[in-house]
Amino acid sequence: MDRERVLIVAKTRMDSGICVSGLTQVSNRGIRLLPKGRWNQPMDTRFELGQVWEMEFQEAARVEPPHVEDVIVISTKYVGRATNLRGILMRRVRPWRGGPENLFNKMLTISARKCYVSRSGPMPPCSTGYWIPDRRLILDQNESKHYYLIEHKRRYGGTLSQTLSIRFVGLEAPLEEIPAGTLVRVSLARWFNVAGEDRCYLQISGWYL
Repeated sequence: MDRERVLIVAKTRMDSGICVSGLTQVSNRGIRLLPKGRWNQPMDTRFELGQVWEMEFQEAARVEPPHVEDVIVISTKYVGRATNLRGILMRRVRPWRGGPENLFNKMLTISARKCYVSRSGPMPPCSTGYWIPDRRLILDQNESKHYYLIEHKRRYGGTLSQTLSIRFVGLEAPLEEIPAGTLVRVSLARWFNVAGEDRCYLQISGWYL
């Protein structure tokens, strides 16, 4: 059992609720806050971005890589709200930098405009993190769900350019453009079977301006 102050750093929309992520104060560990007996927080969760909570939590009984951040919340006490969330994170985390090919220790598969981890491929040590892209991300207005488009250069003998599409699953109103150099929160979705292969797709859960 652990007890620490936890900064709420992200809220992600899921089919069956809200995924809430935090950063512990002492161990500086990224955790995903699960209620007892559930995989997600309810839609009306009391946790809000930037809040600080005193929490008692324990490791989830079932942890399936790369989703190693799962913990079960036992008790909570509201402490207050942090200011300048971006500044705090820039002091405490090590974001990936550059193009999407650098995310998750360069272990993503990039194919058919998508980025994902496959069970048959290398497995990153985590499923959440931070990214400072070296080019802008543009909101895709033609999708029923929100996606961000980013140019990606592939090198196979020569250099080819393609546009990648990354789903946005945060709760904020989407920006028309996320500028290059913005601190972006990224995560890997839960396992999903596509054409007989289990995959965790790359998604964007928020940004810190």
